[in-house]
Amino acid sequence: MLLAYYNVFAPKYSPMKKFILFTLFALSVSCSHAQVTSLDERFNTFCAVLGENYPTYWTEYDIYSDPQIAWSCAPVGGRNGTPGIGCNNYDGTTYYVDTAWLFTPQLNLSYYTGSIYLQFDTKYTLDAARLSVLVSSIYQAGTLPNTGQDWNDITSAFSPVLDNEGGNDWETHQVDLTPYANAPLFVAFRYSADVVGSGQWMIDNVLTTQIKLGVQTENDKVLPLSVIGPCTPGQITLSYSAATAGTYSVTIYDMMGRKVRSEDIATHAGTNTHTVEGLNLAGGMYLVKVGNGVAYGTAKAIVQ
Repeated sequence: MLLAYYNVFAPKYSPMKKFILFTLFALSVSCSHAQVTSLDERFNTFCAVLGENYPTYWTEYDIYSDPQIAWSCAPVGGRNGTPGIGCNNYDGTTYYVDTAWLFTPQLNLSYYTGSIYLQFDTKYTLDAARLSVLVSSIYQAGTLPNTGQDWNDITSAFSPVLDNEGGNDWETHQVDLTPYANAPLFVAFRYSADVVGSGQWMIDNVLTTQIKLGVQTENDKVLPLSVIGPCTPGQITLSYSAATAGTYSVTIYDMMGRKVRSEDIATHAGTNTHTVEGLNLAGGMYLVKVGNGVAYGTAKAIVQ
């Protein structure tokens, strides 16, 4: 299957280059099937230079091998002139009937309580194209996307409406992923265009959040939380601000969504610090959640 998939992507290379590219592709497939528990991708790091530079565990598929019409980085094409990523169907001479997919890492959202939303910024500059957003819990990373069988199209559920019939300025869109959070899933941004004209879509600031757009969140429902100092395999130190005193829970998850520690702590109103000790963590990124059932906060911890 890998060889068939590879031949779709790289028909134009020499046998030796094909072998090298196939080896790299096979390695990328074997290493790319990793789960994350949240998204907060601003594209500032990976898209600081022009080209097909995808964030870690993000992948792309295009029906053409022409890099000019694939999902590609735009170093100043994101919101407010920051890096972003976009797709179009024009290579400088020809408009193509094009379909290109951009896949997030596999998301494990099962540990969230309450609703969880996907949010991103987007704009179009030429209107002969469409942007769709789809989710799948059965898609296998590194395989060809099967629209009819593997994917649920959630484009129509976005608020505000995700289409290119309004102005061509940046907008923030959000959709509820809670109905899909019971199993690991991929999110795909699918660009499609016809041959009659050029279409371009940009996206930026892709994240998951528990705060719904357009809903005023009470201050006592959000608990500001940060990780302070270096994180070691044995301990993580936290700083957080609580609106009310009481017993709060601290939970640490690895990036596969597995709970590695949970404990209750006494908290006073105002700023608190707490060190979770006695851990035995491997190096890498972890998600820390502090809350009392009413207020909550999350933060990332990187163990060196």
